[in-house]
Amino acid sequence: MSSEPSLAPFRTESRVVSEPRRFARARRRYRRRASGVPLCRLAVALAVPPTVVIAGYLLSLLGYFDLYVSQVGISIPPTATERLLDEVPTAPSRGGGEPLSMDNTAFERIRRTEYVVRPGDTISEIAVMFGLDTGTLLSMNPIEDVRRLLPGTRLSIPDRDGLLHAVQPGESLYSIAASYGVGVPAILDANDLDTTVLQVADSLFIPGAEMDEEEYLLAIGELLNWPLRNFRFTSGYGMRTDPFTGEWRMHTGIDLANAIGTPIGAARGGRVVHVEASAGTYGNLVIIDHGGGTRTLYAHLDSFAVSTGQYVAPGQLIGRMGNTGRSTGPHLHFSVTRNGRWEDPLKHLP
Repeated sequence: MSSEPSLAPFRTESRVVSEPRRFARARRRYRRRASGVPLCRLAVALAVPPTVVIAGYLLSLLGYFDLYVSQVGISIPPTATERLLDEVPTAPSRGGGEPLSMDNTAFERIRRTEYVVRPGDTISEIAVMFGLDTGTLLSMNPIEDVRRLLPGTRLSIPDRDGLLHAVQPGESLYSIAASYGVGVPAILDANDLDTTVLQVADSLFIPGAEMDEEEYLLAIGELLNWPLRNFRFTSGYGMRTDPFTGEWRMHTGIDLANAIGTPIGAARGGRVVHVEASAGTYGNLVIIDHGGGTRTLYAHLDSFAVSTGQYVAPGQLIGRMGNTGRSTGPHLHFSVTRNGRWEDPLKHLP
């Protein structure tokens, strides 16, 4: 009995033949996938270098520009504020860290305009007109007598409040700034200075500075200036024993002693109303009318520097100390009258 041939060998052979075909297909798929990776990387590698090269080129241009500027010597000078920025204290911040506000006008150059006085003008009214303090205008303008502000007078009007300061021997910009409580950069910028080196008699505008009460009263004529700088106070105003007669008598002024020839200045601006030589016990005498009922008397002078009818400025030389008249030695007898009545000069002096 014949039997049908077995199919087992064929199945086995079929499995043996088919498995290598699957592996071959897998290998081909792997190769295709693997071959795509280098191509992608190559594309990235080819794309990146131009970007890097362009960025590097631009950066090199900046470097060459800086080198060119440094070699040629081109420079933009910093402002005074930038130069001294380290000197400005850092403003404290508020609780939330918000910086404090700053008035930038304090760091700008001062600008001036001119105003011509009109009939009826007063210095205080002009100050209000420009939104300034009266002391600012008094400091900026050499007004001999604020009570006699003549029409046609030209006044310099700054764009902000402040005072003029004449540099004195031994002063520096730092000491001046400290005395007024103002920052050094603000003074530099207001005066358009590029150095902190000052010269004696330089005039500086100090932004934000104010006259103290004494300076203000002197400027508006409510106080008198001392008629001389260096002196010995030898006798006051009031009742005293007369040095010649021994009697108890009224002394109508104060006595200020120094050497013969010491300069004597006007205690305030005004008009000279009397000049007389050998005027009895007073000797050589000058009387100045300051307006408002106030007059000053200067006695025992050695010589005169003014004449009757002349207008004088505060501190202007009117004569020199002497020993004329009834005098116990070189000195100035200085008296003040208000509306014809003697008053203690010390009440009118700073």
